[in-house]
Amino acid sequence: MTTARAAAASALDRLALPLVLLLALALRLREALSVPLWFDELYTRAAADRPWADMLRVMRADVHPPLHFVLSWAWRVFGDSDLAVRSLSIACGLGALALGWVLARALFGRAVAHATALLLALHPWHLYLSQEARSYPLLWLTLGLSAVGAWRWCERETRGRATLFVAGSALALWTHYLAALVLALQWLWGLARLRREPLRMARWTLLHVAVAAAFAPLLPLILAQTARVGGEHLMAHFTLADLIDVVRRVAFGSLKLLLPVAALAAWAFRERAARRAATFALVMGPGSVLVCFAFGLWQQGLFAPKYAMLALAPTMALVASGALRLPGRVAPALALVALAVIEVRGIALRPHYPEAASLGATRAYLAPRIQPGDVVFSGDSHTYLFGRRYFPRARQRLLLMGQRLPYYEGRAAIPDSAFGDAAELRAAAASGARWFALSWGRGGVHGDALAALCDSLTAPPAHCELVRVWSGAAIANTSAGAPAR
Repeated sequence: MTTARAAAASALDRLALPLVLLLALALRLREALSVPLWFDELYTRAAADRPWADMLRVMRADVHPPLHFVLSWAWRVFGDSDLAVRSLSIACGLGALALGWVLARALFGRAVAHATALLLALHPWHLYLSQEARSYPLLWLTLGLSAVGAWRWCERETRGRATLFVAGSALALWTHYLAALVLALQWLWGLARLRREPLRMARWTLLHVAVAAAFAPLLPLILAQTARVGGEHLMAHFTLADLIDVVRRVAFGSLKLLLPVAALAAWAFRERAARRAATFALVMGPGSVLVCFAFGLWQQGLFAPKYAMLALAPTMALVASGALRLPGRVAPALALVALAVIEVRGIALRPHYPEAASLGATRAYLAPRIQPGDVVFSGDSHTYLFGRRYFPRARQRLLLMGQRLPYYEGRAAIPDSAFGDAAELRAAAASGARWFALSWGRGGVHGDALAALCDSLTAPPAHCELVRVWSGAAIANTSAGAPAR
């Protein structure tokens, strides 16, 4: 009987990670299928849909490194559906989750690794961001490779571990420039870890010189992007409220859980033998968030709370380690079950991303009304890219009403031929043509002038959550059903 139980336990131990990955995959597929692509994803896809040289031109006009653009361009072989577009991020997110397991096992052992993987699979923000067609999951994946390589190399030097670290670190820098902050912090940790071994400190620094050499080809691109962007900023100045928002998200969506979660993380330091590993997890988790926060305070417009989710894997490893080190046999299990229940509740209660939900409502409203050949006037690039993707048989026009479209509103991915003016909309209304007008009204341009013009030409708009939809007089007089509210 004892042998049978041991065999069953061994089988369960081997199956734990595959089962967690299957659960994570199912949750992320469900999320990916629930709402349409929103602006950031639509912009990425619009760039990837272009020929190779044209895609590179869009990338150079952006503020990000090329790796995610290149992979998105190559990923088109898997199709054009929303799920196919998001599947690159899902694959990277699952890979990052598996690397979180690998890192937690290297730091704290297999039991903590299993618990870490489960917490990551169910974490509401890891779930959401690891299916969004953006570079976040790829950044988690590459930084995970770097962290695993760094820890293992500092424990024992081998050529394979050095290669893993250099490759992961270089790929992270080719994914997002903010990886440099995390890698710099990791370098400082390594210097402190090896402070009594001067030769190893020198070799550790040489590994970073190799990373810098692999990153060097991007320096001309950075200079060109910086000069082109100039004073335009996508994000407002990073504030203490943003840091609090990051803490809330990491703490399973509630600031009320901050103290229990922090207590579990602190408990991981109780055993002397685990303190070195716990320190690494602390540095690469909460420590990297604080470094990025400080950088966001200093350099306006270059950091957002979403980026801080790169700290989730080491943070969850620290929390899982503390939970499993609670005294007794019952307390560790209860702590992990409680955290998992909180995460499931967070998944159930978390609303869809507001813009994605609004565009989903807009698509449902327009689908039975719009016909091939209709003209759709958009007052912003968000609804323009949305209309171009989901209603390609209609004619899409972008009316900025005298406003300038900044780079972060997708200017490089929108052809000059797409822009129209107020006279074009007035002519369509006067001719009795079928037309619609859409306005998101947020971001780098506003829809006030378009709204005033549309209100003067036709009936009041339908409100598809945060998107307003005007219908030309000929459509408004014949369309059945009440506007979406």
